[in-house]
Amino acid sequence: MLDRPLLIVVLSTSLGLIGAVSYAWASWTTETLISVDKRTAVMATQIEYIKLEMEKAYGNVQAYKAE
Repeated sequence: MLDRPLLIVVLSTSLGLIGAVSYAWASWTTETLISVDKRTAVMATQIEYIKLEMEKAYGNVQAYKAE
């Protein structure tokens, strides 16, 4: 008699835990990807600035590619 309600409680708890862990993982992944994307954008801006400054000082930077 007690088996059915206990089974329902155990299944509900298990599904709740799986859902909570899945949500936490998805949230962490999204935050991490957004953070990496922001850092990439900042680095791209900094590299572009360095490139422009080098072109002002040394001329065409593309001509001096390392082989």
